[in-house]
Amino acid sequence: MKRKFKCIVFLICLVPFIAKSQSNKTQILILGTPHLQQIDGIEAPMLDKVITKLDSFDFDVICIEKMSGELLYDIQSRQDSAFDGITKGRFGAEFLSLADTVQAINGIAFLEAKKNVLKQVSEEKLTINERKELLFNLLATTDLPSAALQYEYINNKTVFATDFEKYIANIIEKKIASQNEYYSLAASLAKRENINQLESIDNLQDEALLFMYYPDFVQEYKDQDGPLDQINELPVYQKINQLSQEGVQANDLSNLYAFFNSNEYKQQDYSGQWEIWLKTNFPSGADRARYALWEMRNLQITANIMNVVARYPERKILVIIGASHGAFIEKYLEQVEHLEVLKYN
Repeated sequence: MKRKFKCIVFLICLVPFIAKSQSNKTQILILGTPHLQQIDGIEAPMLDKVITKLDSFDFDVICIEKMSGELLYDIQSRQDSAFDGITKGRFGAEFLSLADTVQAINGIAFLEAKKNVLKQVSEEKLTINERKELLFNLLATTDLPSAALQYEYINNKTVFATDFEKYIANIIEKKIASQNEYYSLAASLAKRENINQLESIDNLQDEALLFMYYPDFVQEYKDQDGPLDQINELPVYQKINQLSQEGVQANDLSNLYAFFNSNEYKQQDYSGQWEIWLKTNFPSGADRARYALWEMRNLQITANIMNVVARYPERKILVIIGASHGAFIEKYLEQVEHLEVLKYN
């Protein structure tokens, strides 16, 4: 009886600690963003207020809409021309080519570089030379955005002394100036938060699979006579154009980001751009496939986010991604136990 009493007392004492541990949910904010290079007249200072607002959340991890090196090399290894749009196009070719070059010049393999990165990014303080070494290891794993982040941390650029190092520095400087959300938004915020690496969470295989399964998709799209032709004229997309122009004129894109992350946008974008594929009637069923593969891509992105959650439990995570993905990913994440989906607005 005495032993039983001691067990009960122990459990009662343990309850507050259990309750406390269960309350520490991993928090995730899905930030819908425009693809900044598509905005005429975009300049980095237009994002200052957006970055300041995000900075107030005090994120531990930042994820971006880029495919990982493992996935890019996996797709390349298939030697399937159906995926040339990825490995030979703008979503993969540059990252793979630069990684291959760094691996060859520095005599380092992908797996070795990745192992080095995992060790180096966990260090609280890095010297300039350690950051330079990390930068080249990141490049060797196709992680150009994180390499650019490391470049921003290095104040003394004279450490890039050899011709090859200067060549790499020139590439990175051009990328930083390109007004892409990797660099103007994600890397800028990461530097404020003292984060060493951006996490790649995209999986851009949906269109390649669509054209593989349905080679006549484009022709069927052209042959259809219906609402698909008027998508760009819908009020939601007209409002985006208006807010973009007003934001450039005001040197502040805060209102544009507020709209992209509003329920109004998410509902109207779903109806205008995605639900519509369930209302058309392509002879082959390619329209239904377009919708199914879009869901597939967002599920794969969510799986990659959960991989990040597994490595950073009970932390605060930001996912910066094209705004059309937002509602889908939030829908999936809200079903996961021990996660809290934060809101931008």
